[in-house]
Amino acid sequence: MKFFLENFKWLLACSLMYFSSCFGQTFFISLYANEIRSLFQLSHGDWGSIYALGTLASAFMMLVLGGLVDKYEFKKLLIFVFIFLSILCFAMVFNSSLWILIGIIFGLRFFGQGMLFHLPSVAIGRWFGQNKGKATSISVLGFSFGEAIFPIIMTLIISYVGWKFSWSFGGILLILILPIIINLLKVERIPKSSLSTITEQTGLNDKHWTRKEVLKFWLFWSVILPLLITPIFSTAFFFYQMHLIEIKNFSVVNYFSIFPIYTISSMSALILSGWMIDKFGVSKFIPYYLIPMALGLISFSIGDNYFYVFIGFIFLGLKQGSAMTIGSTFWPNYFGTKNLGSIRSLSTSSMVFGTALGPVIVGQLLDLNISYNYILFGMSILAIASAISLFITMSRIPNLK
Repeated sequence: MKFFLENFKWLLACSLMYFSSCFGQTFFISLYANEIRSLFQLSHGDWGSIYALGTLASAFMMLVLGGLVDKYEFKKLLIFVFIFLSILCFAMVFNSSLWILIGIIFGLRFFGQGMLFHLPSVAIGRWFGQNKGKATSISVLGFSFGEAIFPIIMTLIISYVGWKFSWSFGGILLILILPIIINLLKVERIPKSSLSTITEQTGLNDKHWTRKEVLKFWLFWSVILPLLITPIFSTAFFFYQMHLIEIKNFSVVNYFSIFPIYTISSMSALILSGWMIDKFGVSKFIPYYLIPMALGLISFSIGDNYFYVFIGFIFLGLKQGSAMTIGSTFWPNYFGTKNLGSIRSLSTSSMVFGTALGPVIVGQLLDLNISYNYILFGMSILAIASAISLFITMSRIPNLK
């Protein structure tokens, strides 16, 4: 409680950034999948490819521009990101062009999913020293809260004003949130953790790594490739959840009424994983976080009633909460904080790249009439294989906190 009270302003600011990223996240955009496909007469594969194209472009831009947070004032970048994300939400209201749709998807993914996850992650890595896990677990609750409320709220708004005009809700909300964050960040953050007295933390071999050095180091590739399983499979699952509802003959209302279980599970995992990582080290935790994903995907694969939906959401939520904490602690712990913006952008762009692959791959498989149940089961097997790979990797490096 003392940690929370001492750092309330900065934790709330980061939480609001994560919350605002929802407008560029797959779970939010997927709510409009059927309407977008119908308006532009797209197949599953076509829509998945368009989504992938926009997302891949945003991954490239994250790689190029992610390091700006190391060079420019944090608040100025934040204002720029919020304004553009708001404009893109309003653009969706009036758009009727397929080509402009690709540009809008690119912008939503870059400014929302990309930058509004990248900025708070870098800030937490710099501000909270050895309490990064705890700070992340608290801050990312903002994203989890958005995941819980937006599917229900947007479904209601769509039913009253239509799917296109409902996007204006996002544009207005972003404009209202921005000044709150700016006000919270008026006082410059100085690390207040009792365990941290300096701003810059060194990484492996007691040095500050550069992006070039990280790219040449085996650890980066041994970790980033298995970690791509999470964005690839999670994005594919939520991108095609409307298709899942159709083939399982679920009610949309009943399905989304169970969705808060996912959020509760994710929040629980956030709090628990943050504490465990700070206490035991991220290398001791990371090999196991993909196991719940495998179990969740199996549940959705074999299940045909709401009990399996309930169980599946519990396991997927455990994975999601753990993944959020891991992403904000591993990179500063092992590569330092001096060049964290450029290094973290490698991870963020990789994750965004992964979110592009999932929808297009699954969309093409569905167009080939491959059962979605088989696809989900195959994902679970690959998740288990990746967990084994991470266990081997983590056993070869020191446990840094």
